[in-house]
Amino acid sequence: MLKRNIKITKDYFSLVKFKNKYLITFIIVDLINVLVSLFVPYFISLIVENVTNSLYNTAFIFVMLLGITYLFNKIGSYCTNWCYANFFKEAYVEVHRLLVNSIYTFDEEYSKKIPIGKIINSSNTDIINIAEIPSFIIELSIELIKLLVIYFVFAKQSILVALYVIAIDLIYYNFAKRCNDKNTFYLKKQRNYVDKITGMLSQILTGLKDIKSFGIGDKLNNKLAGYRKRWQESYFLKRKYYFTRKTLVGLIIDFGKIALYFILIILLMKGKIQIAIFLLLISYYDRAKESINDIMGFDVSIMEESVSLYRINEIINYGNNALKLDGVIHNDDIIGLVEFKNVSFKYNQLPILKNISFVASPNQVTTIVGKTGTGKTTIFNLLLRMYKVESGKIFIDNLNIYDYSKDVYHSNISVVNQKTFIFNMSIRANLALIDSNKKRQIEACKRVGIHDFIMSLPDGYNTILKEDATNISGGQKQLLALARALLTTSEILLLDEVTSSLDPNTTNKIIELFDDLKTDHTLIVITHNKDLMKVADRLIVLNNGKIECTGKHEELLKDNDIYRQLYNK
Repeated sequence: MLKRNIKITKDYFSLVKFKNKYLITFIIVDLINVLVSLFVPYFISLIVENVTNSLYNTAFIFVMLLGITYLFNKIGSYCTNWCYANFFKEAYVEVHRLLVNSIYTFDEEYSKKIPIGKIINSSNTDIINIAEIPSFIIELSIELIKLLVIYFVFAKQSILVALYVIAIDLIYYNFAKRCNDKNTFYLKKQRNYVDKITGMLSQILTGLKDIKSFGIGDKLNNKLAGYRKRWQESYFLKRKYYFTRKTLVGLIIDFGKIALYFILIILLMKGKIQIAIFLLLISYYDRAKESINDIMGFDVSIMEESVSLYRINEIINYGNNALKLDGVIHNDDIIGLVEFKNVSFKYNQLPILKNISFVASPNQVTTIVGKTGTGKTTIFNLLLRMYKVESGKIFIDNLNIYDYSKDVYHSNISVVNQKTFIFNMSIRANLALIDSNKKRQIEACKRVGIHDFIMSLPDGYNTILKEDATNISGGQKQLLALARALLTTSEILLLDEVTSSLDPNTTNKIIELFDDLKTDHTLIVITHNKDLMKVADRLIVLNNGKIECTGKHEELLKDNDIYRQLYNK
């Protein structure tokens, strides 16, 4: 137990790396408070002894001292709770900040290794849980000190009685520890099924329209029912070991007390102890029982909350171990010349890109086309530095992309995805996440052609958008996403299927917008849209991870069978 809890303590404070005056005060006051509470049975035994001997004045003095002890104890308890509450609120904020910052560094594959339900649950329940770990560690340590003091009192009166009490406590501890270990084992399983249930509910909310359309609610319910059943089993087994420790294993201490009564009565009959000592030792045995129960309770709480600690650590470590690229070039004067030179890339040992080379020039629309799975999105992921190339090099303005500092790189390349995400806040607040200057926001919206629509809304730019902007059309959402991208002042814009599922009028607006945007940007576009293929300054046709051909629409349509088939399809 000691070795394990020391490790948990180290792991906790390696996560929460800040010194806190409230926590230090909590430790000091709590230790004093617990030691003072040991005087309570001592004063009670003296009161009984003095009353028995008709020494009433002395008894009154000890009653007053008992009252002062109670008062000091309650004030001390208030102070410890106040101090820990202040520590708790700071610890919660610190860990939540670390968790969220770690999520920002995740790669595209995180959901395959860390379930979304786990991330959601960890950001709430787990963070609240681990904030209590120091309290339990400290309380457990103090209870151990308290127990040693009690054993010392027993030893001072009788070594044999002290050894007997210690033996009973050790037997109880051994059985209780086994229950605690099993309790924690099934708690982990229970939490895993909670993650699966939460993740499934998140997917149900996201895909609600499809669920209703296909009538697959019953099948999803069956899957949830399986998770709930396994949760029930894990929960019951966890609770079984908990109440076994609290009841059946607790009989060891209770029958130990019965035997202690016999021992102390015999010692009293032989005149080897006084009635006050008899009462004191019985009271201290009860205190020892309370301490052992508290120690086991704190121990199981530490083990349970360490589950939360290591769940959070898994998420944060995943972010910490993600690909981090931060070069030494801080030059922000980027023109936007993009070059892939003999680039190859594998995913899970499967070749995706095979020795591709191409150039995307400033003031041009470079369009990448090809069948699904040919590597189009992988090109964007590599440009966004989500992965590192297997071989070959990628250049921007003739400099390796991995040599640029993170801030410079991210400020000069932006992406608008097919399924871009808009937050549940006002239009202005969504734009302000990139640039809070209202004048530049309006200029960006005018440039993409959405300003007039925004001004037609009752609240204009202060209109609150629902989560993922479901209260505006898909075309308006894409135009808003383009305006947001323009606010980044990026020289290179990556546009991934931005016209997918849009009506022809909105598509035409975006095509017209490209003519304007390319005057001061490098535009690289992934599309299946024929109209976008026609207006591209340069087409790159991918086939099975290789570049099949490059050129303009008219010449490729005339000379290349694969492009012709792709276009006609």
